[in-house]
Amino acid sequence: MAYNVEVIREACIAAGSCVVLASETFELDDENLVRIKKQNGNSDEDILMAAQSCPVNAIIVRDETGKQIWPEA
Repeated sequence: MAYNVEVIREACIAAGSCVVLASETFELDDENLVRIKKQNGNSDEDILMAAQSCPVNAIIVRDETGKQIWPEA
C-alpha cells in the first residue's frame, strides 16, 4: 500500500524529526519548514513513523483509498 502525505506548513515548527526518519520523503526548505521532497520516497512504515514523530501533527497520512491514517480522525 502506498501512503500519500500532506504537510500543513502553517503548523510546522521545524522540529525536523520527520526529515531524520524519512529523508527521501521530507526535507526542510529555505524557511526551515517541512515540505514533501518525494511522495513515497521512503517505506510506508518510515513515513508513518515520521508523521507520528511530529510534535504538532503537521503531517497528514492517507492510504491509497484516501482514508486518513494519521493523525487518527
